[in-house]
Amino acid sequence: MKIVSLCLLVSVTILPDAFAQSAQGKSKPVSVKILIDSLDKALDRVYIFPDKSQVMASYLKAQLKKGVYKNIADPKLLADKIGSDLQTAHKDGHLRIHYDPEFSARAATQQKNSGPPDLAGAIRNAKEENFSFRKVEILDGNIGYVLFQGFNGFIEEAKPTLTAAFRFVANTDAVIIDLRNNGGGSPWMVKQISSYFYKERTRLNDIYERRRNKTMEFWAEPESADTMKLSMPLYILTSKHTFSAAEDFTYAMQVNKRATIVGETTGGGAHPTGPVDVGQGFVVDIPFARSINHITKTDWEGTGVVPDIAVGSDEALLKAHGLALQAQLNAATSEQKKKQIEWSVRSLKVHEYTTTTDNASHTSYIGEYGGKFTITTKDAKLYLHDFNGRTFLMKPIEGSLFLVADWLQAEFLTSATGTVSLKLLGKPGWEDIYERTK
Repeated sequence: MKIVSLCLLVSVTILPDAFAQSAQGKSKPVSVKILIDSLDKALDRVYIFPDKSQVMASYLKAQLKKGVYKNIADPKLLADKIGSDLQTAHKDGHLRIHYDPEFSARAATQQKNSGPPDLAGAIRNAKEENFSFRKVEILDGNIGYVLFQGFNGFIEEAKPTLTAAFRFVANTDAVIIDLRNNGGGSPWMVKQISSYFYKERTRLNDIYERRRNKTMEFWAEPESADTMKLSMPLYILTSKHTFSAAEDFTYAMQVNKRATIVGETTGGGAHPTGPVDVGQGFVVDIPFARSINHITKTDWEGTGVVPDIAVGSDEALLKAHGLALQAQLNAATSEQKKKQIEWSVRSLKVHEYTTTTDNASHTSYIGEYGGKFTITTKDAKLYLHDFNGRTFLMKPIEGSLFLVADWLQAEFLTSATGTVSLKLLGKPGWEDIYERTK
């Protein structure tokens, strides 16, 4: 789900002065000059950066003068071309133009009814989507993992889902929040989720609206955190698809030094956006406000949030998991605890079998060990058979070390005289060694 606006802080739906013209113009050829003039006025009136609106309008007028739009009869293709030219003049991922001849009628009806159509239906749809929450689990090493793909605006309705998700990871040693495919949504949901992770009232990112010349401050409020105090280390996963409110959350957490960001630089959208009718069936989504952080005095628009640890998005989870485990290992005070964490760290290195020469050495491990375990090979893969009749595929970690199950690793030890032994390493930290008997 792609959410293209941070949130509509106020209604910015603006109907053109000649409403009838839009309704009647659906069947008439588009006057590109009138369209660009109308677009120019809308940008000048609404766009968050007045100087940039002039740059964009000047570029469109230059394109018009060159005859670039002359032979584009299809309104949708015309919208695509104008939209592309707007981005050429000034890149803004939130600024878009599209052809929607029914928009004015819908907007007029909505204004007449003084309320959003079918609010109950929207809430019902949000519930069916589980308020964008997709996965919550405990990873190896007691690391919490939460995956959600949007910051839904129905805060009160979503709270049972939010509290269930974050209470599930409340007893972990670290939490990983996966925003790699999160397109954004509501800054109030950003505020709500942020509140779980701060002990004290903490300022997040503000939003400044140009037309009203007003700044709205957003704060993490521990008293609204449903009695949860998640003080463990926090890691946030990002990608180039992380956008808008997801960036809002990430940026505030990074600037406040509350989280470590792992992954790719985000999409770079920091401008709340609303639709403006510019006539002849065309609607422009215009950023009317911007996010501003009180510490950095800027935002992430156009640049994205730069991660603390830069890795490909497909490697981000593994990297964050490893960082969380390493932090635990550094803080461990007992040998038993260190062994348990080292076990988990090694398991992260497991990989698929390859056709390298390492597979040829697997035949040297075949045999029976201590009368309890048998090692066989098939298709260049090793298998362990135990005394209970169970068979496990031994997945390579490194060298002669293998992952047998999510609770068991095995290492083959070769003495100076060539004797091979099987060392079993259990997840709680226990170890047993069995010599090969056959």
